[in-house]
Amino acid sequence: MRSTRPTPAMLRAEARLLTFAGMVLLAIGFPLTIALAAQALAPGGLSPVFPIAAGAPPILLGYLACHFASQRMVKAKALEGGGGQR
Repeated sequence: MRSTRPTPAMLRAEARLLTFAGMVLLAIGFPLTIALAAQALAPGGLSPVFPIAAGAPPILLGYLACHFASQRMVKAKALEGGGGQR
């Protein structure tokens, strides 16, 4: 079985995809958490744990996707040989 070494272009493409997925998850997670927290603060509203339980997974996954996208970009820059230059 042949394995291919990642090229900077491949790593940048993965980073773009991960960034888009992360931003979509964050765009879902933050408003969902705020809306559920508002309902939990209302009289006779939801359980106070529910906004955290429902909103934390998309926020955490979005953060992780953006983190790994950043790592891919650093690796792509290192492969190009521009790691120490500013």
